[in-house]
Order: sequence, then structure tokens, then C-alpha cells
Amino acid sequence: MTWGIAVNEVLARRAVHDEYGGSRQGGIASCAKSDNILIFTSDSGKNYGYNYDQWEGDAVFYYTGEGQKGDQVFVRGNMALRDHVQRGQHVRLFEEAARTKVRYLGEFRLSNEAPYRFEEAPDNLDDLRKVVVFRLVRVDTSQPMAQTSPEVPTVIDVPIEKNITETFSSNPTQQPTEMERREAALVERYAKSLAAENISTNRNKISFPYSKRAYYTDLFDVSRAELIEAKGSASRNHVRLAIGQLCDYSRYVPHRARAVLLPTDPGPDLVQLLNSVGIVCIFEIETNVFVRREPAVSTTPAP
Repeated sequence: MTWGIAVNEVLARRAVHDEYGGSRQGGIASCAKSDNILIFTSDSGKNYGYNYDQWEGDAVFYYTGEGQKGDQVFVRGNMALRDHVQRGQHVRLFEEAARTKVRYLGEFRLSNEAPYRFEEAPDNLDDLRKVVVFRLVRVDTSQPMAQTSPEVPTVIDVPIEKNITETFSSNPTQQPTEMERREAALVERYAKSLAAENISTNRNKISFPYSKRAYYTDLFDVSRAELIEAKGSASRNHVRLAIGQLCDYSRYVPHRARAVLLPTDPGPDLVQLLNSVGIVCIFEIETNVFVRREPAVSTTPAP
């Protein structure tokens, strides 16, 4: 069957399956009625730990394998994608363009060099597990890209009020989860408590190199030049995730201090963990009342 969808063409996902086959749900769809494997990427995949979908340059795309719970293994779609060259199948990459529409990005094949790797990511129960990250190479490098990501990361300040949905929801077309709503409410309360002390706050929008989407920090205390990562839970897993995010974002956002904002006291051990890496622990002891636990000596380098 001849492929008839042009690069950058936007169409309903159901129309793709009507023509070429494959499951209408999930990220990897092997087609029984054609020699294609259709793969789909979207920002909403972050809900299930698909954190590694991104571009490397103009011709390489990293794609997170399928499986929402537990370690990902080479069965079904993951096996089909791994073995597509031997089976003579063509990999077709699409990205979400709207709620029911997708944009075709071109034909890809599994890289001969380091075709896949394993990474850690949370599953749909927020437990860390192993995921497969495929390295896909564009077959026709003369095909135009849908978007060209900046090679140098850019950071701009943005108001808090205008970015609540983008910051706390993985997909603006979907309702935020309960954890995301808790986190957003916590940030709002803390920002108001700072405003009562005439301390201004904002957020930072970060465009990472070779990434197809921008990221937003949770909060930035302008007076302290403090980069803040908020979590809707004070659990150990959430604190560890916050540390990692701060280490990532702080490479790009100029700052003098870093802090994790939590809804409750995480306990002395987690406070010590944060302080040991130069991170302030901020938590709410009652509604709109916050406590700071700072490192004895800050180890955060000046920007």
C-alpha cells in the first residue's frame, strides 16, 4: 500500500487508522492492513511517565516505549518497534496537534547506533519504573521539520496567573489531576503570602535544546532570587523528584537559592536531605502560614 500522507499534514487520527489500520488507542499501532507501524507522541504522555520524547537535532527523535504500569519490556508495540527493520515495516511518527487531530512528522527507522536505552520514569501510580527509550532516525533527511527547536536554551519570565494550566497540567486540553490541583493551590497560597510581605514572584518559561515543548518552573521569589519547585505531597518520592527538577532547571535559570515547597512538614530526614544539597525546605504548617528550613551553609553556587 502506497503511503499518501504528506509531512506536516494535519488530519484526524481516526482517518489515519481508517486508511492504514492499527489500534486507535495507545502510542504504538502496528497495522495489519499495511506494512506500517504508526507511533504517536503528545504532551499528555507525561501523565504516564513518557518523559523522554524529544528531538536531537533535525533528524533524530527519542521515543518512549509503551506500557503505563511497571517496567516496560519488549512485547507487543515495543517488540514491533525494535524489530521493524527485520520485518520490513515502516515507522510513521505523528504528534498530537489537537484533541482528535495529529500531525505527520515523517518516516523513521530504528538507529543502527545505540537503537534504544533504558531510563527511569514514574508510572500511572507514580512509582518509579524502567522505560525503553528508542532512538529513531529520519529516513528522508530532506523532509522539512514541523518545528525547529532552539539550539541554545532560552529562559523568559512569565506572570504566575497566566500559566497555571500550562505549568500544572501536562496537557492543557485535559483537566488537571488532583495532585496537580493541590500543587497549583499550594503555589498560589505561598505566592500570596509573599505578596503580603511586598515580595514579588513570577515563573520562568524554559525552552530546552532539541525539545519539542517548553517547561515552566513553579515559582521564582524575585527578592531572594530563589528558584522554587512545588510538590502536592511531602512524600520521599516527591521530594526526590523535586530535587532532580531543581538540579535540571537551575542550570538555565539564574538564581541565588533553590527551594522545595511542600504542603506539610516532610520530617527531619527529608529536611536534612534537602539542606544537604543546598536546598531550602518550605512547608505549610497551617493554611497560609509557611515555615522555612534553610541549610546551615548554602552550597548552591551563585549564578
